[in-house]
This record gives sequence, structure tokens and C-alpha cells, in this order.
Amino acid sequence: MINPKVLIIGASGLVGGEILKTIEDMDQEIVALSRKELIAKNQDTKEIIINFDDLQLSDIPKVDHVYIALGTELDTSELIYIKKHRRKEFRKVDYEYVTKIAKMAHGKGAKSISIVSAVGANKSSRNLYLQTKGEMEEKIISIGYNKIVFAQPGHLLGKRPLKKIRPEVPIMEFGARILKPLMIGPLEDLKFIEASLVAKSMIKHMNRPTDKIVRLKYKELVDI
Repeated sequence: MINPKVLIIGASGLVGGEILKTIEDMDQEIVALSRKELIAKNQDTKEIIINFDDLQLSDIPKVDHVYIALGTELDTSELIYIKKHRRKEFRKVDYEYVTKIAKMAHGKGAKSISIVSAVGANKSSRNLYLQTKGEMEEKIISIGYNKIVFAQPGHLLGKRPLKKIRPEVPIMEFGARILKPLMIGPLEDLKFIEASLVAKSMIKHMNRPTDKIVRLKYKELVDI
């Protein structure tokens, strides 16, 4: 495909920002769908400011590729248990927004999509976070895209734009660096990973012939 047109949702976040930065160095036309104006973007990047709660089909441009890096910011403990008063908002962002945008973009002609999911995503999981991610993946598959890339990283490393770093994160990341050599076999997929590697891997797999559905875990994400 020559000079594909791409849609990026979540470009103000950690992985989404890396996707935007990487594609801006490529010969691809970019449209970013955002709730507020992006601080860091190329002058050639077109930005559409929208309200995700009132998203209309007319808000979605005709594109070739779609990148979605939306997700609720959760505390570390919430990856295990999301409090009841937070569940509705979490579901709205991580499932409803993602699947609604994907369906609309496909309706406007998009043929391929790449989405940030999570390691361990499984619709049958008793963990609400992983269950929701698994249900999201299943819904995306049902839409009918020719090509789907799910990135399933563990904890993401990198500078989170406009976000305060939670006090437990540096401690957790320090411990992960020490334990990294011991994380082999089934534990390998849980290794912490730089957001830039996740973004580059997503883009790489979107721009080469692959199977219709690709799930990128740690090994695939670092193999760029």
C-alpha cells in the first residue's frame, strides 16, 4: 500500500504518543482523534477534537489503518481488583469506546486495525481487567477487519505525558529490573517493556503481510 492514511486514537497517552512519533517519521498521512489538542505533534498531522461520549460516524475519516491506544489509568492494585464505583467508567473507556471507534472506522473503509490490549487478556478470566480486554478482542474480531494486531504487553515503561508518577511505580520497576533474568518460560510475557518498543512492533506488523489476527506478546514486541 502506497502512502497509507492512518487514524490514531489515544495519541496523548504513553503508547499512542510513541505510535504518533514513529509514524510521523514515515511517509504516511496521519489523523489523530483526540479529546483535547495534542501538545507534541507534527504540523502535517491532522487532529480532530471530539467528545468520545458523543462520537458520530461523521467524526471518523476514511483511512486505511487504525491504531487504538485507549485505556483507563488504573492503580497497580486495580489490575487485580477494580472497585465497584470505578467499573462503569473502566468498561466505558476500555471496551465501549474502543469497539465503537473500531466499528465506525471499519464502516468508513478501514481494512486493518492495531490495538493495545493486555497480557493475559481472556474473556473467561475471573479478573475484570483481563476479562474486559478479552471481550474487547473478541468484539473487534467480529467486526470483519482484514487484519488485526493486538499488542499484549505487561507493565509499560516510559515517560507518561502530563501524568504524575504513582509512588509505587519506581519501586515496582526497580524490582522488575532485578528479577528480569529470572522471568523465563510462562513468566516472560510479564516482563516490563518500553512503550516505544510496543509502538514500533505494532506499526511493523501493520505494514507487512502477516496472518489475519496477530497477538504480540513480549517476545514478539521486542523483536523489531
